[in-house]
Amino acid sequence: MRTTMPHGVSAPEHGPLLPPRAEHGLAHRLRQYPAVFLASRKERARAERLRRQLYAAAQRWATPRAAAAAGFDLRRAQRARGERRVMWFHSENRRWHAARNDSIEPGRPDTLIYADLPGRPLKLVGVMISMPRGVRGPTPGGPITRWHYHLVCVAGDKRGLAPRADGSCGPGAKLGVGSEMMHVWFTRDLRSAFAVHAPWPELCAARLLPAATCASGAHFTGM
Repeated sequence: MRTTMPHGVSAPEHGPLLPPRAEHGLAHRLRQYPAVFLASRKERARAERLRRQLYAAAQRWATPRAAAAAGFDLRRAQRARGERRVMWFHSENRRWHAARNDSIEPGRPDTLIYADLPGRPLKLVGVMISMPRGVRGPTPGGPITRWHYHLVCVAGDKRGLAPRADGSCGPGAKLGVGSEMMHVWFTRDLRSAFAVHAPWPELCAARLLPAATCASGAHFTGM
Protein backbone atom coordinates (compact mmCIF):
# COMPACT_ATOMS: atom_id res chain seq x y z
CA MET A 1 0.00 0.00 0.00
CA ARG A 2 1.40 3.36 -1.01
CA THR A 3 1.57 5.99 1.72
CA THR A 4 1.61 9.76 1.40
CA MET A 5 4.91 11.26 2.53
CA PRO A 6 5.15 14.65 4.25
CA HIS A 7 5.47 17.56 1.84
CA GLY A 8 8.97 17.78 0.41
CA VAL A 9 10.28 14.61 2.04
CA SER A 10 11.10 11.47 0.05
CA ALA A 11 10.90 7.95 1.47
CA PRO A 12 14.67 7.47 2.04
CA GLU A 13 14.95 10.85 3.73
CA HIS A 14 11.91 10.27 5.91
CA GLY A 15 13.02 7.01 7.46
CA PRO A 16 11.73 5.44 10.70
CA LEU A 17 10.97 7.26 13.92
CA LEU A 18 14.04 8.31 15.86
CA PRO A 19 14.62 6.81 19.34
CA PRO A 20 12.93 8.57 22.29
CA ARG A 21 16.25 9.97 23.49
CA ALA A 22 16.85 11.84 20.21
CA GLU A 23 17.29 15.57 20.82
CA HIS A 24 17.69 16.67 17.17
CA GLY A 25 16.06 15.38 14.01
CA LEU A 26 13.87 15.80 10.96
CA ALA A 27 10.44 16.99 12.12
CA HIS A 28 8.55 13.94 10.88
CA ARG A 29 11.06 11.49 12.32
CA LEU A 30 10.91 12.86 15.86
CA ARG A 31 8.14 11.53 18.06
CA GLN A 32 5.29 13.97 18.61
CA TYR A 33 5.73 14.06 22.39
CA PRO A 34 9.01 13.95 24.33
CA ALA A 35 9.79 11.05 26.65
CA VAL A 36 9.69 13.06 29.87
CA PHE A 37 10.47 9.96 31.95
CA LEU A 38 13.93 9.75 30.31
CA ALA A 39 14.91 13.19 31.59
CA SER A 40 16.73 13.66 34.88
CA ARG A 41 15.21 15.70 37.68
CA LYS A 42 17.44 18.65 36.77
CA GLU A 43 16.48 18.38 33.09
CA ARG A 44 12.77 18.35 33.94
CA ALA A 45 13.23 21.40 36.17
CA ARG A 46 15.11 23.25 33.42
CA ALA A 47 12.46 22.40 30.84
CA GLU A 48 9.71 23.54 33.20
CA ARG A 49 11.53 26.79 33.89
CA LEU A 50 12.05 27.41 30.17
CA ARG A 51 8.40 26.96 29.30
CA ARG A 52 7.33 29.27 32.11
CA GLN A 53 9.85 31.91 31.01
CA LEU A 54 8.68 31.73 27.41
CA TYR A 55 5.03 31.91 28.42
CA ALA A 56 5.64 34.97 30.63
CA ALA A 57 7.62 36.73 27.90
CA ALA A 58 5.08 36.02 25.15
CA GLN A 59 2.16 37.52 27.08
CA ARG A 60 3.51 40.96 26.16
CA TRP A 61 2.59 40.23 22.54
CA ALA A 62 -0.62 38.26 23.05
CA THR A 63 -2.51 40.66 20.78
CA PRO A 64 -1.53 41.15 17.14
CA ARG A 65 -1.33 44.91 17.68
CA ALA A 66 1.27 44.55 20.44
CA ALA A 67 3.17 41.96 18.41
CA ALA A 68 3.30 44.19 15.34
CA ALA A 69 4.58 47.08 17.44
CA ALA A 70 7.44 44.85 18.66
CA GLY A 71 8.47 43.95 15.11
CA PHE A 72 6.64 40.67 14.54
CA ASP A 73 5.37 40.10 11.00
CA LEU A 74 1.56 39.80 11.04
CA ARG A 75 1.07 39.26 7.31
CA ARG A 76 -0.95 36.08 6.82
CA ALA A 77 -1.55 33.88 3.84
CA GLN A 78 -5.03 34.35 2.39
CA ARG A 79 -7.48 31.52 3.02
CA ALA A 80 -8.98 29.67 0.12
CA ARG A 81 -12.73 30.07 -0.32
CA GLY A 82 -14.55 27.78 2.13
CA GLU A 83 -11.37 26.97 4.08
CA ARG A 84 -12.43 26.44 7.73
CA ARG A 85 -9.55 24.51 9.30
CA VAL A 86 -7.37 25.74 12.13
CA MET A 87 -4.14 27.23 10.84
CA TRP A 88 -1.07 27.72 13.00
CA PHE A 89 0.09 31.19 12.05
CA HIS A 90 3.80 31.74 12.75
CA SER A 91 4.52 35.44 13.26
CA GLU A 92 8.27 35.97 12.95
CA ASN A 93 10.49 38.74 14.27
CA ARG A 94 13.30 38.55 11.71
CA ARG A 95 15.43 41.13 13.48
CA TRP A 96 15.52 39.02 16.64
CA HIS A 97 16.19 35.88 14.66
CA ALA A 98 19.12 37.51 12.84
CA ALA A 99 20.61 38.64 16.15
CA ARG A 100 20.32 35.23 17.81
CA ASN A 101 23.56 33.37 18.48
CA ASP A 102 23.54 29.84 19.89
CA SER A 103 21.39 30.53 22.96
CA ILE A 104 17.64 30.25 23.53
CA GLU A 105 17.10 33.73 25.06
CA PRO A 106 13.64 33.01 26.51
CA GLY A 107 12.90 36.73 26.83
CA ARG A 108 13.05 37.12 23.04
CA PRO A 109 11.32 34.26 21.21
CA ASP A 110 11.71 34.99 17.50
CA THR A 111 8.34 33.54 16.44
CA LEU A 112 4.88 33.73 18.01
CA ILE A 113 2.38 30.98 17.14
CA TYR A 114 -1.30 31.93 16.90
CA ALA A 115 -4.32 29.73 16.27
CA ASP A 116 -5.94 31.22 13.18
CA LEU A 117 -9.62 30.43 12.65
CA PRO A 118 -11.99 32.14 10.19
CA GLY A 119 -14.08 34.87 11.76
CA ARG A 120 -12.14 34.86 15.03
CA PRO A 121 -9.27 36.95 16.39
CA LEU A 122 -5.83 35.37 16.48
CA LYS A 123 -5.20 33.43 19.69
CA LEU A 124 -1.64 33.08 21.01
CA VAL A 125 -0.96 29.38 21.65
CA GLY A 126 2.83 29.07 21.70
CA VAL A 127 6.20 30.26 20.49
CA MET A 128 9.01 28.96 18.34
CA ILE A 129 12.75 29.45 18.79
CA SER A 130 14.94 28.98 15.72
CA MET A 131 18.70 28.77 15.53
CA PRO A 132 20.89 30.35 12.85
CA ARG A 133 21.51 28.02 9.92
CA GLY A 134 24.06 25.35 10.78
CA VAL A 135 23.89 25.90 14.57
CA ARG A 136 22.70 23.09 16.85
CA GLY A 137 20.29 24.27 19.52
CA PRO A 138 21.09 23.75 23.22
CA THR A 139 19.08 21.11 25.09
CA PRO A 140 18.87 22.19 28.76
CA GLY A 141 15.95 19.80 29.27
CA GLY A 142 17.67 16.82 27.66
CA PRO A 143 15.17 14.66 25.72
CA ILE A 144 12.36 17.11 26.55
CA THR A 145 13.84 20.16 24.82
CA ARG A 146 14.18 18.72 21.33
CA TRP A 147 15.04 20.53 18.10
CA HIS A 148 13.48 19.68 14.75
CA TYR A 149 14.29 20.78 11.22
CA HIS A 150 12.89 20.49 7.72
CA LEU A 151 14.40 19.84 4.33
CA VAL A 152 14.45 23.10 2.36
CA CYS A 153 15.59 24.35 -1.02
CA VAL A 154 18.53 26.70 -0.61
CA ALA A 155 20.17 29.00 -3.15
CA GLY A 156 23.37 30.54 -1.79
CA ASP A 157 22.75 32.50 1.39
CA LYS A 158 19.09 33.16 0.60
CA ARG A 159 16.31 32.06 2.90
CA GLY A 160 15.37 28.38 2.50
CA LEU A 161 12.07 27.59 0.79
CA ALA A 162 9.82 24.54 0.92
CA PRO A 163 10.50 22.00 -1.84
CA ARG A 164 8.04 21.36 -4.62
CA ALA A 165 5.33 18.77 -4.08
CA ASP A 166 7.56 16.09 -5.62
CA GLY A 167 10.45 17.00 -3.29
CA SER A 168 12.53 18.73 -5.96
CA CYS A 169 13.96 22.25 -5.97
CA GLY A 170 13.80 25.01 -8.55
CA PRO A 171 16.69 26.11 -10.78
CA GLY A 172 19.80 27.20 -8.85
CA ALA A 173 18.61 25.72 -5.55
CA LYS A 174 19.51 22.46 -3.87
CA LEU A 175 17.85 20.41 -1.15
CA GLY A 176 19.44 20.82 2.25
CA VAL A 177 18.82 20.87 5.98
CA GLY A 178 17.00 23.92 7.31
CA SER A 179 17.58 25.70 10.59
CA GLU A 180 16.82 23.90 13.82
CA MET A 181 13.72 25.02 15.68
CA MET A 182 11.83 24.24 18.85
CA HIS A 183 8.11 24.68 19.50
CA VAL A 184 6.84 25.43 23.00
CA TRP A 185 3.04 25.29 23.32
CA PHE A 186 1.08 26.97 26.12
CA THR A 187 -0.65 23.83 27.34
CA ARG A 188 -1.08 22.69 30.93
CA ASP A 189 1.58 19.98 31.08
CA LEU A 190 5.28 19.67 30.36
CA ARG A 191 4.96 16.78 27.91
CA SER A 192 2.58 18.44 25.46
CA ALA A 193 4.29 21.83 25.83
CA PHE A 194 7.28 20.45 23.93
CA ALA A 195 5.33 18.59 21.23
CA VAL A 196 6.76 18.84 17.72
CA HIS A 197 3.42 19.47 16.00
CA ALA A 198 0.49 21.38 17.44
CA PRO A 199 -0.89 19.20 20.31
CA TRP A 200 -4.53 19.92 19.59
CA PRO A 201 -6.08 17.72 22.36
CA GLU A 202 -4.06 19.55 25.03
CA LEU A 203 -4.66 22.94 23.41
CA CYS A 204 -8.37 22.18 23.62
CA ALA A 205 -8.03 21.10 27.26
CA ALA A 206 -6.28 24.39 28.01
CA ARG A 207 -9.19 26.24 26.33
CA LEU A 208 -6.90 27.83 23.80
CA LEU A 209 -9.17 26.70 20.95
CA PRO A 210 -12.91 27.37 20.70
CA ALA A 211 -15.11 24.74 22.35
CA ALA A 212 -17.14 24.30 19.17
CA THR A 213 -13.98 23.62 17.17
CA CYS A 214 -12.75 21.08 19.71
CA ALA A 215 -16.16 19.37 19.85
CA SER A 216 -16.37 19.04 16.07
CA GLY A 217 -14.24 15.90 16.14
CA ALA A 218 -11.86 17.31 13.53
CA HIS A 219 -8.23 16.35 13.85
CA PHE A 220 -5.87 19.27 13.46
CA THR A 221 -2.50 18.69 11.89
CA GLY A 222 0.51 20.80 11.14
CA MET A 223 3.15 22.76 12.96
